[in-house]
Amino acid sequence: MGKIQLEGIEVMARIGLLEEEQFAPQDLYVSIELEFNFDEVRKSDEVAEGIDYRDLISFVRNFSSSYDGKTLERFAHVLATELKDNFAVDKIRLSVDKPRYTKKLGLREIRVEVER
Repeated sequence: MGKIQLEGIEVMARIGLLEEEQFAPQDLYVSIELEFNFDEVRKSDEVAEGIDYRDLISFVRNFSSSYDGKTLERFAHVLATELKDNFAVDKIRLSVDKPRYTKKLGLREIRVEVER
């Protein structure tokens, strides 16, 4: 068993409760941690036997650019489910940071985490 961690994948998504958020995409940062069996890729040293990071990043960006919703909670849940359905992983932990309104709200960060 092993883990892949990708921290702070920069994406754009239409997400939010405010009217201004629903019309203009905003920056989000997606971090993922995947657990899966490294045995085959460890033996062969062939990326085809494992998970290509580029494919993960591309999947996250494509999902995000087509997403249209209100809450980070739903965004994180649906993305984690889609990743688990499309990649051979045993477990996924995903977090989403939304930096746009942190200063307005007097916060350092806004983050939602899910695990599947």
